[in-house]
Amino acid sequence: MNFYRIFDKIFILLLVIFSLCFSKMAIADEKPVPIPPVEVKSLPVKPPEAGLPAIIPPSAKLNRNTLGCVLPLSGQYADLGNKARDAILLATGTFDEKNKGLWKVIVEDSRGLPEGTKAAIAHLANAENVMAIVAVTGTAEAMDAAREADKWKVPLILITPKEGVTSIGEYVFQNFLTPTQQIRALVKYALYDLNCAIFSVLYPKDDYGEEMVKIFREEVIRIGGKVEKTISYSKNQTDFKEEINKLTGIIINAPQKKRDDQAENKTTISVDFEALFIPDSSSRVKMITSQLAFYDVKGFQLLGTSLWHSPDLLKNGTEDLEEAIFVDSFFPNSFFPETSNFVDVYYTKYSREPENIEALAYDTAGMIIGVLDNIEIKTRGQFAAALKKMNNYDGATGSIYFDSDRVAQKIPFILRVKDGKFEQVQ
Repeated sequence: MNFYRIFDKIFILLLVIFSLCFSKMAIADEKPVPIPPVEVKSLPVKPPEAGLPAIIPPSAKLNRNTLGCVLPLSGQYADLGNKARDAILLATGTFDEKNKGLWKVIVEDSRGLPEGTKAAIAHLANAENVMAIVAVTGTAEAMDAAREADKWKVPLILITPKEGVTSIGEYVFQNFLTPTQQIRALVKYALYDLNCAIFSVLYPKDDYGEEMVKIFREEVIRIGGKVEKTISYSKNQTDFKEEINKLTGIIINAPQKKRDDQAENKTTISVDFEALFIPDSSSRVKMITSQLAFYDVKGFQLLGTSLWHSPDLLKNGTEDLEEAIFVDSFFPNSFFPETSNFVDVYYTKYSREPENIEALAYDTAGMIIGVLDNIEIKTRGQFAAALKKMNNYDGATGSIYFDSDRVAQKIPFILRVKDGKFEQVQ
């Protein structure tokens, strides 16, 4: 009896062993399914169709140490985009062995087009899961960029002159000296420091000129001054005699030369304003001011915008522009220590002097890094809130903070033409 029980147990054990061996042989005969390699490409992805909900990646998946950049590296504005990229790489310490690896920079080429800008933002927000994005845009694609960032709820700091772009949503910021900020600082300095309260304007009939004269008039009236005359001229005009006639209120003629034994008859024509605002390029300003001098129309303060800040303004003499005042967001020869330090570091690395775009990009990247140094910032919402609360970041373009509309506020550089050079007066 015991013999049969032992036999049954041995038989069952053999069956189990046989079954296991058979199953292993069957599995061995099956060919494994290959896993395709995953290749991450820094290319724009097609955004989801309109109407679909935005998928916000969870905070755990956000790449806190990765900075997304949307820059025009090719196309009409490639020079600006490449200069901004150089400044951002410098700000993130990419070239510093001590900081190497702390920050990763992903740059997408927008080509300066709305479609390229939107696709790049969508890619960085979703495929790369960056915490924040820096974008250099013109006025044409700025609103598209803002809408795309708001769609994906990713903080976007725009370097653009477009007014009102931050109204799109709470995740959109702007770091740029806007036309309103320029004019406000210029008018304030003219009134309180130069004692000029009555103004006239010569402006080009284009979008820039018309926007500037509108803001200028509003700001002068707001601060208690008066705009006497606003006179426009054609964008391609070179002779401004008719406009100068309107400006002076008389028919002007060239000074008459007398005989060798007599002095030239030059009588300065008086005007009924104290300052003349010309929102145009440096080359056009040179033409206008030389013709004003030719007709002896003098005795007033010249005022300009950031377009004046060009080496071309100083070429072939500046006697007609002496003491002229204009504003800008950056001055490489500034007496501010943060500006001087940036210029030194930038020149050491690239062997060239930085311009506005480099300074703005450097400060923007610096502000992002400064916020993310706080390890408690783990979500995009927390980042946007912290950036908005940032108090007086001391950068190359001055002391910066964001107002309630998330527009960077700073004191513009007040510059003057003095003895053939630019100098900072405030």
